[in-house]
Amino acid sequence: MQRSRQSILPDSLPKNLLFENFSIMLKCNGCQEMMNNDELIELVQLSGAKHTTDSHFSRLQIGITRIVLCEKEYLINRREMYEKCIQAGIHFLTPEWFLESLVQYRIQPFQEYQITP
Repeated sequence: MQRSRQSILPDSLPKNLLFENFSIMLKCNGCQEMMNNDELIELVQLSGAKHTTDSHFSRLQIGITRIVLCEKEYLINRREMYEKCIQAGIHFLTPEWFLESLVQYRIQPFQEYQITP
């Protein structure tokens, strides 16, 4: 008797998307020369996160974790903006945090990937 993969697949899939409660803004140029921003944005969206380009995303709804994926160079000469964003609960992380979380299918701790000016 032949088994159908479809009968196994739905039970093995996660019930929720990993980043469904995240809003992610990109202020980087892709990730590790492996992918460009368009490819990274596609992964962000496919993982359930909301990709935003809105500079006021600190005002988005409660319950959403707000992330800016960037490199350290982005924060040079932006300390005041950084401080305001941190106070609003926005996290500045390397793009590697996103990829590692996706590969492990588990949100990685922010500490190892945080960016500061």
